[in-house]
Amino acid sequence: MDLIQHRQVEKVSRLLERGLDPNYQDTETGETPLTFAAHLDNVVEIIKVLKNGGAHLDFRAKDGMTALHKAARSKNQVTLMTLLELGLSPDYKDSRGLTALYHTAMMGGDPLCCELLLHEHATVCCQDENGWHEVHQACRNGFVQHLEHLLFYGADMSAQNASGNTALHICALYNQVSCVCVCVSP
Repeated sequence: MDLIQHRQVEKVSRLLERGLDPNYQDTETGETPLTFAAHLDNVVEIIKVLKNGGAHLDFRAKDGMTALHKAARSKNQVTLMTLLELGLSPDYKDSRGLTALYHTAMMGGDPLCCELLLHEHATVCCQDENGWHEVHQACRNGFVQHLEHLLFYGADMSAQNASGNTALHICALYNQVSCVCVCVSP
């Protein structure tokens, strides 16, 4: 993991050539080399070396997330794009059944990460154990641009969570006036 942290592409490549399993889980952190790399900046070459060395793109870390989820939560657009270009599905779910798109709506950050996933055909309508959809999360947290992207790509504004609340109700409950404006505009 230190070699990945320090972006030692050649050394990682040599270890993989010598038989290092690119899908091992670190016993302390539960991370795989790929999930660990996904939260770092400037790791495109490391990710490609790991993939070429046999890393499974959809392999989950101990916390149940794939590299795509980790990149989304880290607001790392370059890594998201790299993983998608290498063939990882934008709809792969973590152990809680949540997609990377859901994580962007929950965590915020760069709205281009949200837009990138949607542009790459991420399915809109994932819901958590409480029935919250991406639009509920975006409204709760006041992520206006995320909400705009979700609506543009077909998110259902009338979707209700387990309590019967729509996105507009969530805006009111969390006093997110800017999101209310997006929800009620034609």
